[in-house]
Amino acid sequence: MHADILFLGVDGFDTRVGLSTPNFLESRVNRAMVNAAKRVVAVCDSTKFSRRSLALIVPPSAIDTVITDDQLTDKDAEALTSAGIEVIRVKSSQ
Repeated sequence: MHADILFLGVDGFDTRVGLSTPNFLESRVNRAMVNAAKRVVAVCDSTKFSRRSLALIVPPSAIDTVITDDQLTDKDAEALTSAGIEVIRVKSSQ
């Protein structure tokens, strides 16, 4: 399996621990996809941050870019950028 860019949706994103999902089997598939991609983009709204689910997918260091809404806290944004992760905030419709 090979991908130039992987767009990965997640259920939880703890900036210290990593990306997670409640489904153990899904975490294994997602991890394999991350390992096969040249570039990994996590796509998740701000409510997914500071949340952990049952199964870890990958640590934050495996992510190149995060696309999220403009409600992401400055604390989470700073943690991501300090880790070398590009953060793209999209204006929310709220």
